[in-house]
Amino acid sequence: MTRTRSSLARGRAKLAAVAGAVLALTAAVLTPTAANAAVDNPAPAALVSFTFDDGQASALTQAAPTLQKYGLTGTNYVITNCVGMTTVPNTCRANTDVPYLTWAQITQLQNTYGWEIGSHTVDHQCLVSVGNDCQATKLTAAQVDAELANSKAALVANGFNPTAFAPPYGDYDMSAVARVAKYYSSMRGFADTGNNPWPLGDYLLRDVPVQEVTTPVANLKAQVDAAIANKQWVIFTFHDIRPTPSRVPDDYQYGTAELDQLAAYVQTKVTAGQVKNVNVSKGLVTGSPNMMPNPTFNNGLGDGWRTDAPATITADAANNGSYPDFAKSVKLVSGATTGHLFSPTVPVTPTTNYVFKAFLNVAAITTGEVGFYVDEYNAAGAWISGQFRKRENSRWVESMNFTYTPSSTNVASASLQIWAAGTGITAYVDNVQMLALGAEATPPPASNLVANGTFDAGISSGWTTDSAATIVADAANHGSPANPVNSVKLTATTANKHLFSPQVAVTPGTYKLAGYLNVAARTSGEVGFYIDEYNAAGQWISGQYKLGVTVAGVTNVDLTYSPSTTAVAKASLQVIVQGNSGVQAYFDDVRWTKP
Repeated sequence: MTRTRSSLARGRAKLAAVAGAVLALTAAVLTPTAANAAVDNPAPAALVSFTFDDGQASALTQAAPTLQKYGLTGTNYVITNCVGMTTVPNTCRANTDVPYLTWAQITQLQNTYGWEIGSHTVDHQCLVSVGNDCQATKLTAAQVDAELANSKAALVANGFNPTAFAPPYGDYDMSAVARVAKYYSSMRGFADTGNNPWPLGDYLLRDVPVQEVTTPVANLKAQVDAAIANKQWVIFTFHDIRPTPSRVPDDYQYGTAELDQLAAYVQTKVTAGQVKNVNVSKGLVTGSPNMMPNPTFNNGLGDGWRTDAPATITADAANNGSYPDFAKSVKLVSGATTGHLFSPTVPVTPTTNYVFKAFLNVAAITTGEVGFYVDEYNAAGAWISGQFRKRENSRWVESMNFTYTPSSTNVASASLQIWAAGTGITAYVDNVQMLALGAEATPPPASNLVANGTFDAGISSGWTTDSAATIVADAANHGSPANPVNSVKLTATTANKHLFSPQVAVTPGTYKLAGYLNVAARTSGEVGFYIDEYNAAGQWISGQYKLGVTVAGVTNVDLTYSPSTTAVAKASLQVIVQGNSGVQAYFDDVRWTKP
């Protein structure tokens, strides 16, 4: 069944009482976002990216110096098990006749040439297909997961923070994409050719494969011109760059001189202000602050999220979510009637444009759709209008990115509505973001309620631990980029160990907790975040589990907290290092605020 705009509006009448009640609760605690939101790519614009697959040595010897000559950078998708195969022939599945980079050379690409380092799996096996260039036996779901997780872990262990992924041979299906999304923020295709319109589809970035003979420089220049004319993003995909390339297209080689010609052309367009060169992860629409509370559903259907179908729209903790924290999501199942998931109501400015982003995995569908609609309210909290924004009616995994501008000057707040209408639908939603693309009304600055959040005074000022030997102050520049010198080093032992924040006086309302976590090593388990709650006498009375970080690399911890009852007078953050997890991590820049 397809819901029309008018049927959606009519459906709002019977939900007015629910929406009004929630609005009354949320209006007092949600305030406008800070002015001058920091969002990358906040409007359609021409972008160009140079990507190189496999981690071949020519990326450093030929491609990087050529691009650097013109002030350009690239992204290299590395096969981690091929790293260090510097002689030929070798055993790398991608191509046994080319040398590959060492870890030190990959570091040079990043640190000297400004390249991004992404993942191209562990072994360059096809994630879905068999035969021809693929392996003879189809990978199991567990093997696909291992290719993704272990390549990320190897990159992290060698000092990288990979968030971009490209599947070998461009081979994937929707089950594979759902697994990719657990570990990475984007996926670039290969056979999915063309330029990318804003605001993009993070888990299927289209590209222009570059091969000798079939893609002359003139054709690539035309792709740049098309990106400029249509304000789109063109992503070029190269493999081996050689001074004298093979004329056989399937050897996936390209000439150094031809790359030089293309780079020189792009530089003229960059200088003219017509196009911007970006590494892949910098081409996405990303930024802060996220206006949406509890965006990764680590607090379940809490912090203002609600549903009119609690039997079929439920909190899910079975690892069906997405990067950066895939453990929890919301599961939508079709029922006899259409079920809706409603976000908290968020204040908006009528003259500001916004972008919504939400991970959506339609794991099964027979008929119907999963749709996205924005409800609009006036200053009194009454529903006045709404906008249908997007729908998915097929088995698909994607980042549902769409823009929103308030319909009139009467709109004071808005709420996202996600529905499942039809039969046979099972879908998962996670990582919901609402970003302001312009200046918002400026609230008074929120003070940090927790002392020594940057750990410049070590583990002191009320911070404590039950494992002084393995949870220690660190002064070796492992902290947040804003103030990297000091942090707390967390090392797992055989039992759970904990870092405790000072107790913070709290009152009913909503608080934001943020922090910087860099998991440098991990074999299993998690770094957990829990809020302990105390009464006025200082007795522990309750608590809330908020987040479990189960991936290596940097996570910007973003929690929403409301005291469980009116008896809660103080609260404390507890960071849990799970026993036997192999975790070594660094924690820093803790901010506890009441917006």
